[in-house]
Amino acid sequence: MAYLDAGSSQRLNEAGRHALEQALDQGWADPVRLHSQGRKSALLAEQSISTIAQVLKVQRDEVHILPSGTHAAHAAITGTAYARRRVDSPAIISAVEHSCVINATAALSQCQSLQLGVDQFGLIDPEELEATLRESGARFVAVQSVNQETGTTQDVQAIAQLCSAAEVPYIVDASHSIGHEQTPQSFDALIASAHKWGGPVGVGLLILRTGTPWHPTSLTQTLGVFGQGFPNVPVLAATAASLVQADQERTSNRDRLMTLTEKIRAHAATLDGVEVLGHPTQRAAHLVTINVPLIAGDVIVEHLDRLGVAVASGSACSSSPLDPSHVLLAMGIQTYGNVRVGLSHTTTEADVDEFLSCLPRALEAIRATSAY
Repeated sequence: MAYLDAGSSQRLNEAGRHALEQALDQGWADPVRLHSQGRKSALLAEQSISTIAQVLKVQRDEVHILPSGTHAAHAAITGTAYARRRVDSPAIISAVEHSCVINATAALSQCQSLQLGVDQFGLIDPEELEATLRESGARFVAVQSVNQETGTTQDVQAIAQLCSAAEVPYIVDASHSIGHEQTPQSFDALIASAHKWGGPVGVGLLILRTGTPWHPTSLTQTLGVFGQGFPNVPVLAATAASLVQADQERTSNRDRLMTLTEKIRAHAATLDGVEVLGHPTQRAAHLVTINVPLIAGDVIVEHLDRLGVAVASGSACSSSPLDPSHVLLAMGIQTYGNVRVGLSHTTTEADVDEFLSCLPRALEAIRATSAY
Protein backbone atom coordinates (compact mmCIF):
# COMPACT_ATOMS: atom_id res chain seq x y z
CA MET A 1 0.00 0.00 0.00
CA ALA A 2 1.28 3.45 -0.97
CA TYR A 3 0.19 5.52 2.03
CA LEU A 4 -0.25 9.12 0.87
CA ASP A 5 -2.51 10.46 3.60
CA ALA A 6 0.19 11.89 5.85
CA GLY A 7 -1.80 15.11 6.03
CA SER A 8 -4.22 13.23 8.30
CA SER A 9 -1.69 11.28 10.33
CA GLN A 10 1.82 9.89 10.06
CA ARG A 11 3.39 6.72 11.34
CA LEU A 12 5.36 7.18 14.56
CA ASN A 13 8.94 7.82 13.46
CA GLU A 14 11.92 5.75 14.52
CA ALA A 15 13.13 8.00 17.32
CA GLY A 16 9.64 8.30 18.77
CA ARG A 17 9.09 4.56 18.66
CA HIS A 18 12.42 3.86 20.37
CA ALA A 19 11.75 6.45 23.09
CA LEU A 20 8.28 5.03 23.68
CA GLU A 21 9.59 1.50 24.13
CA GLN A 22 12.26 2.66 26.57
CA ALA A 23 9.88 4.88 28.53
CA LEU A 24 7.38 2.06 29.00
CA ASP A 25 10.00 0.52 31.31
CA GLN A 26 11.20 3.77 32.90
CA GLY A 27 8.24 6.14 33.03
CA TRP A 28 5.27 4.12 34.24
CA ALA A 29 5.19 5.32 37.86
CA ASP A 30 3.30 8.32 39.22
CA PRO A 31 5.67 11.29 38.65
CA VAL A 32 4.33 13.27 41.60
CA ARG A 33 5.42 10.61 44.10
CA LEU A 34 8.68 10.95 46.01
CA HIS A 35 9.91 7.37 45.73
CA SER A 36 12.70 6.54 43.30
CA GLN A 37 10.50 5.15 40.56
CA GLY A 38 8.24 8.20 40.74
CA ARG A 39 11.27 10.48 40.52
CA LYS A 40 12.41 8.61 37.40
CA SER A 41 9.05 9.31 35.76
CA ALA A 42 9.16 12.96 36.84
CA LEU A 43 12.68 13.38 35.46
CA LEU A 44 11.70 11.80 32.15
CA ALA A 45 8.66 14.07 31.89
CA GLU A 46 10.70 17.16 32.68
CA GLN A 47 13.43 16.22 30.19
CA SER A 48 10.78 15.67 27.51
CA ILE A 49 9.13 19.06 28.06
CA SER A 50 12.52 20.80 28.09
CA THR A 51 13.45 19.08 24.81
CA ILE A 52 10.19 20.19 23.17
CA ALA A 53 10.81 23.75 24.33
CA GLN A 54 14.38 23.70 23.03
CA VAL A 55 13.36 22.45 19.58
CA LEU A 56 10.55 25.00 19.28
CA LYS A 57 12.78 27.77 20.69
CA VAL A 58 10.40 28.71 23.48
CA GLN A 59 10.59 28.77 27.26
CA ARG A 60 9.96 25.56 29.13
CA ASP A 61 7.04 27.02 31.13
CA GLU A 62 5.39 28.17 27.90
CA VAL A 63 4.82 24.54 26.82
CA HIS A 64 1.51 22.89 27.71
CA ILE A 65 0.49 19.34 26.83
CA LEU A 66 -3.14 18.52 25.99
CA PRO A 67 -4.94 15.39 24.75
CA SER A 68 -5.12 16.53 21.10
CA GLY A 69 -4.61 19.41 18.73
CA THR A 70 -8.34 20.10 18.94
CA HIS A 71 -8.10 20.41 22.73
CA ALA A 72 -5.15 22.77 22.30
CA ALA A 73 -7.08 24.93 19.83
CA HIS A 74 -10.13 25.12 22.11
CA ALA A 75 -7.96 25.99 25.11
CA ALA A 76 -6.12 28.72 23.21
CA ILE A 77 -9.29 30.29 21.86
CA THR A 78 -11.56 30.06 24.90
CA GLY A 79 -8.84 31.02 27.37
CA THR A 80 -7.69 34.03 25.34
CA ALA A 81 -11.23 35.20 24.64
CA TYR A 82 -12.17 34.93 28.31
CA ALA A 83 -9.07 36.78 29.45
CA ARG A 84 -10.03 39.62 27.10
CA ARG A 85 -13.78 39.44 27.74
CA ARG A 86 -13.94 43.17 28.49
CA VAL A 87 -12.67 43.96 24.97
CA ASP A 88 -15.78 44.73 22.93
CA SER A 89 -14.38 43.56 19.61
CA PRO A 90 -14.89 40.50 17.40
CA ALA A 91 -12.67 37.46 17.20
CA ILE A 92 -11.01 37.47 13.78
CA ILE A 93 -10.12 34.23 12.00
CA SER A 94 -9.43 33.25 8.42
CA ALA A 95 -12.11 31.43 6.45
CA VAL A 96 -9.76 28.50 5.84
CA GLU A 97 -8.90 27.63 9.44
CA HIS A 98 -9.24 24.09 10.72
CA SER A 99 -12.83 23.34 11.72
CA CYS A 100 -11.85 23.05 15.39
CA VAL A 101 -10.74 26.70 15.31
CA ILE A 102 -13.86 27.81 13.46
CA ASN A 103 -16.19 25.87 15.76
CA ALA A 104 -14.49 26.99 18.96
CA THR A 105 -14.68 30.62 17.85
CA ALA A 106 -18.32 30.33 16.82
CA ALA A 107 -19.19 28.84 20.22
CA LEU A 108 -17.74 31.74 22.22
CA SER A 109 -20.33 33.45 24.38
CA GLN A 110 -20.77 37.20 24.10
CA CYS A 111 -18.17 37.42 21.36
CA GLN A 112 -18.90 37.89 17.69
CA SER A 113 -16.64 36.27 15.13
CA LEU A 114 -15.46 37.67 11.83
CA GLN A 115 -13.94 35.62 9.03
CA LEU A 116 -11.32 37.01 6.69
CA GLY A 117 -11.86 35.99 3.09
CA VAL A 118 -9.13 34.45 0.96
CA ASP A 119 -8.10 34.58 -2.68
CA GLN A 120 -8.14 31.69 -5.16
CA PHE A 121 -4.97 30.29 -3.58
CA GLY A 122 -6.28 30.46 0.00
CA LEU A 123 -4.27 33.51 1.08
CA ILE A 124 -5.68 36.23 3.29
CA ASP A 125 -5.04 39.86 2.42
CA PRO A 126 -2.88 41.46 5.16
CA GLU A 127 -4.18 44.88 4.14
CA GLU A 128 -7.74 43.72 4.85
CA LEU A 129 -6.64 42.48 8.26
CA GLU A 130 -4.89 45.77 8.97
CA ALA A 131 -8.01 47.75 8.02
CA THR A 132 -10.25 45.53 10.14
CA LEU A 133 -7.98 45.86 13.17
CA ARG A 134 -7.88 49.62 12.72
CA GLU A 135 -11.67 49.86 12.39
CA SER A 136 -12.92 47.42 15.03
CA GLY A 137 -9.96 45.96 16.90
CA ALA A 138 -10.16 42.28 17.85
CA ARG A 139 -10.53 39.99 20.83
CA PHE A 140 -7.85 37.91 19.12
CA VAL A 141 -6.68 36.96 15.62
CA ALA A 142 -6.31 33.32 14.53
CA VAL A 143 -4.62 32.61 11.20
CA GLN A 144 -2.84 29.34 10.50
CA SER A 145 0.69 29.07 9.11
CA VAL A 146 0.03 26.22 6.62
CA ASN A 147 -3.36 25.15 5.31
CA GLN A 148 -4.20 21.54 6.07
CA GLU A 149 -5.71 20.88 2.64
CA THR A 150 -3.89 22.93 0.03
CA GLY A 151 -0.55 23.45 1.78
CA THR A 152 -0.72 27.19 1.08
CA THR A 153 1.43 29.14 3.56
CA GLN A 154 0.34 32.44 5.07
CA ASP A 155 2.68 35.35 5.76
CA VAL A 156 2.80 34.69 9.50
CA GLN A 157 5.43 37.34 10.16
CA ALA A 158 3.35 40.09 8.55
CA ILE A 159 0.22 38.98 10.41
CA ALA A 160 2.09 38.92 13.73
CA GLN A 161 3.42 42.43 13.15
CA LEU A 162 -0.07 43.76 12.45
CA CYS A 163 -1.43 42.11 15.59
CA SER A 164 1.44 43.39 17.72
CA ALA A 165 0.92 46.95 16.46
CA ALA A 166 -2.78 46.69 17.32
CA GLU A 167 -2.01 45.04 20.70
CA VAL A 168 -4.15 42.03 19.78
CA PRO A 169 -3.13 38.43 20.65
CA TYR A 170 -2.21 36.30 17.64
CA ILE A 171 -3.04 32.57 17.70
CA VAL A 172 -1.36 30.46 15.02
CA ASP A 173 -2.23 26.87 14.14
CA ALA A 174 1.18 25.44 13.24
CA SER A 175 0.10 21.81 12.95
CA HIS A 176 1.43 21.52 9.40
CA SER A 177 4.51 23.66 9.96
CA ILE A 178 6.23 21.89 12.83
CA GLY A 179 8.47 19.17 11.46
CA HIS A 180 7.78 20.30 7.88
CA GLU A 181 8.49 24.01 7.55
CA GLN A 182 10.07 26.71 9.69
CA THR A 183 8.25 26.86 13.01
CA PRO A 184 6.66 30.30 13.45
CA GLN A 185 8.38 32.40 16.09
CA SER A 186 6.14 35.48 16.10
CA PHE A 187 2.93 34.61 17.94
CA ASP A 188 1.19 34.83 21.28
CA ALA A 189 -0.28 31.31 21.22
CA LEU A 190 0.69 28.38 19.01
CA ILE A 191 -1.16 25.08 18.61
CA ALA A 192 0.02 21.82 17.08
CA SER A 193 -0.65 18.08 17.01
CA ALA A 194 2.16 15.54 17.39
CA HIS A 195 0.86 12.91 14.98
CA LYS A 196 1.15 15.44 12.13
CA TRP A 197 4.97 15.42 12.35
CA GLY A 198 5.46 11.70 12.99
CA GLY A 199 4.84 11.80 16.73
CA PRO A 200 2.36 9.78 18.79
CA VAL A 201 -1.40 10.22 18.53
CA GLY A 202 -3.27 11.83 21.40
CA VAL A 203 -0.84 14.71 22.03
CA GLY A 204 -1.65 18.36 21.43
CA LEU A 205 0.74 21.23 22.04
CA LEU A 206 -0.26 24.66 23.25
CA ILE A 207 2.52 27.23 23.46
CA LEU A 208 1.53 30.34 25.40
CA ARG A 209 4.10 33.12 25.29
CA THR A 210 4.85 34.68 28.66
CA GLY A 211 2.52 37.62 29.15
CA THR A 212 -0.16 36.37 26.75
CA PRO A 213 -3.61 37.05 28.22
CA TRP A 214 -5.14 33.67 29.06
CA HIS A 215 -7.57 32.60 31.74
CA PRO A 216 -9.33 29.27 32.37
CA THR A 217 -13.04 29.34 31.62
CA SER A 218 -13.86 26.73 34.25
CA LEU A 219 -12.34 25.00 37.26
CA THR A 220 -11.58 21.96 35.10
CA GLN A 221 -9.67 23.85 32.38
CA THR A 222 -6.06 23.47 33.45
CA LEU A 223 -2.74 23.57 31.65
CA GLY A 224 0.79 22.35 32.26
CA VAL A 225 2.11 18.79 32.16
CA PHE A 226 0.19 17.47 35.16
CA GLY A 227 -2.88 19.66 34.85
CA GLN A 228 -4.75 17.12 32.73
CA GLY A 229 -4.52 14.35 35.33
CA PHE A 230 -2.04 11.46 35.45
CA PRO A 231 0.42 12.24 32.60
CA ASN A 232 1.26 9.67 29.97
CA VAL A 233 5.01 9.95 30.44
CA PRO A 234 5.99 7.33 27.81
CA VAL A 235 3.95 9.13 25.16
CA LEU A 236 5.43 12.44 26.28
CA ALA A 237 8.92 10.98 25.82
CA ALA A 238 7.95 9.75 22.36
CA THR A 239 6.62 13.22 21.51
CA ALA A 240 9.92 14.87 22.37
CA ALA A 241 12.09 12.29 20.60
CA SER A 242 9.94 12.28 17.45
CA LEU A 243 10.04 16.07 17.34
CA VAL A 244 13.82 16.06 17.51
CA GLN A 245 14.03 13.66 14.57
CA ALA A 246 11.44 15.57 12.54
CA ASP A 247 13.27 18.84 13.13
CA GLN A 248 16.70 17.40 12.33
CA GLU A 249 15.46 15.88 9.06
CA ARG A 250 13.20 18.79 8.12
CA THR A 251 15.41 20.50 5.55
CA SER A 252 16.44 17.34 3.70
CA ASN A 253 12.90 15.97 3.79
CA ARG A 254 11.48 19.25 2.55
CA ASP A 255 13.77 19.36 -0.47
CA ARG A 256 12.96 15.75 -1.35
CA LEU A 257 9.21 16.10 -0.83
CA MET A 258 9.06 19.37 -2.76
CA THR A 259 10.50 17.53 -5.76
CA LEU A 260 7.88 14.80 -5.38
CA THR A 261 4.94 17.20 -4.98
CA GLU A 262 6.14 19.19 -7.98
CA LYS A 263 6.06 15.93 -9.92
CA ILE A 264 2.49 15.26 -8.76
CA ARG A 265 1.34 18.78 -9.61
CA ALA A 266 2.89 18.70 -13.06
CA HIS A 267 1.48 15.26 -13.93
CA ALA A 268 -2.00 15.93 -12.53
CA ALA A 269 -2.26 19.16 -14.52
CA THR A 270 -1.99 17.14 -17.76
CA LEU A 271 -5.03 14.96 -17.01
CA ASP A 272 -8.40 15.80 -18.50
CA GLY A 273 -10.85 17.29 -16.03
CA VAL A 274 -8.25 17.68 -13.27
CA GLU A 275 -7.03 20.92 -11.73
CA VAL A 276 -4.30 21.48 -9.16
CA LEU A 277 -5.22 23.68 -6.20
CA GLY A 278 -3.28 25.90 -3.83
CA HIS A 279 -0.46 28.35 -4.38
CA PRO A 280 2.14 27.07 -6.87
CA THR A 281 5.14 28.35 -4.90
CA GLN A 282 3.99 29.74 -1.52
CA ARG A 283 3.23 26.31 -0.14
CA ALA A 284 4.43 23.52 2.11
CA ALA A 285 6.32 20.67 0.49
CA HIS A 286 4.27 17.75 1.78
CA LEU A 287 0.70 18.54 0.67
CA VAL A 288 -1.03 18.60 -2.72
CA THR A 289 -4.75 18.84 -3.45
CA ILE A 290 -6.26 18.20 -6.85
CA ASN A 291 -9.82 18.78 -7.94
CA VAL A 292 -11.95 16.62 -10.22
CA PRO A 293 -15.20 18.63 -10.31
CA LEU A 294 -17.37 16.05 -12.05
CA ILE A 295 -16.48 13.05 -9.86
CA ALA A 296 -17.19 12.62 -6.15
CA GLY A 297 -13.99 12.56 -4.12
CA ASP A 298 -15.01 9.55 -2.02
CA VAL A 299 -15.50 7.53 -5.19
CA ILE A 300 -11.98 8.40 -6.32
CA VAL A 301 -10.59 7.49 -2.90
CA GLU A 302 -12.35 4.10 -2.96
CA HIS A 303 -11.05 3.26 -6.43
CA LEU A 304 -7.50 4.27 -5.54
CA ASP A 305 -7.70 2.24 -2.34
CA ARG A 306 -8.61 -0.86 -4.33
CA LEU A 307 -5.55 -0.17 -6.47
CA GLY A 308 -3.33 0.05 -3.39
CA VAL A 309 -3.06 3.82 -2.89
CA ALA A 310 -4.34 5.65 0.22
CA VAL A 311 -5.31 9.32 -0.16
CA ALA A 312 -7.94 11.61 1.39
CA SER A 313 -10.95 13.56 0.16
CA GLY A 314 -13.68 15.83 1.46
CA SER A 315 -12.90 18.33 4.16
CA ALA A 316 -9.54 17.48 5.73
CA CYS A 317 -10.54 19.37 8.85
CA SER A 318 -14.09 18.17 9.36
CA SER A 319 -15.31 15.32 11.52
CA SER A 320 -17.12 13.97 8.45
CA PRO A 321 -14.91 13.20 5.42
CA LEU A 322 -17.97 13.49 3.14
CA ASP A 323 -18.61 17.13 4.01
CA PRO A 324 -17.72 19.58 1.24
CA SER A 325 -14.50 21.37 2.02
CA HIS A 326 -15.13 24.79 3.56
CA VAL A 327 -11.54 25.61 2.61
CA LEU A 328 -12.19 25.10 -1.09
CA LEU A 329 -15.56 26.84 -0.87
CA ALA A 330 -13.80 29.86 0.63
CA MET A 331 -11.40 29.78 -2.33
CA GLY A 332 -14.38 29.90 -4.70
CA ILE A 333 -14.18 26.24 -5.71
CA GLN A 334 -17.49 24.36 -5.78
CA THR A 335 -16.65 20.69 -5.56
CA TYR A 336 -17.01 17.38 -3.80
CA GLY A 337 -14.26 15.95 -6.00
CA ASN A 338 -11.10 17.02 -4.23
CA VAL A 339 -8.30 14.58 -3.50
CA ARG A 340 -5.55 15.43 -1.03
CA VAL A 341 -2.13 13.80 -1.20
CA GLY A 342 0.04 14.01 1.91
CA LEU A 343 3.69 12.92 1.92
CA SER A 344 5.91 12.09 4.88
CA HIS A 345 9.51 11.14 5.67
CA THR A 346 8.67 7.54 4.70
CA THR A 347 7.21 8.42 1.28
CA THR A 348 9.27 7.15 -1.64
CA GLU A 349 9.34 8.13 -5.28
CA ALA A 350 7.93 4.69 -6.03
CA ASP A 351 4.88 5.56 -3.89
CA VAL A 352 4.33 8.73 -5.89
CA ASP A 353 4.82 6.92 -9.20
CA GLU A 354 2.25 4.34 -8.10
CA PHE A 355 -0.25 7.11 -7.38
CA LEU A 356 0.41 8.82 -10.71
CA SER A 357 -0.06 5.49 -12.49
CA CYS A 358 -3.26 4.63 -10.64
CA LEU A 359 -4.96 8.03 -10.76
CA PRO A 360 -5.79 8.10 -14.50
CA ARG A 361 -6.80 4.43 -14.36
CA ALA A 362 -9.18 5.16 -11.50
CA LEU A 363 -10.70 8.13 -13.25
CA GLU A 364 -11.11 6.18 -16.47
CA ALA A 365 -12.79 3.29 -14.65
CA ILE A 366 -15.18 5.62 -12.83
CA ARG A 367 -16.15 7.45 -16.00
CA ALA A 368 -16.67 4.16 -17.85
CA THR A 369 -19.03 2.70 -15.26
CA SER A 370 -21.08 5.72 -14.17
CA ALA A 371 -22.78 8.87 -15.33
CA TYR A 372 -19.70 11.02 -14.64
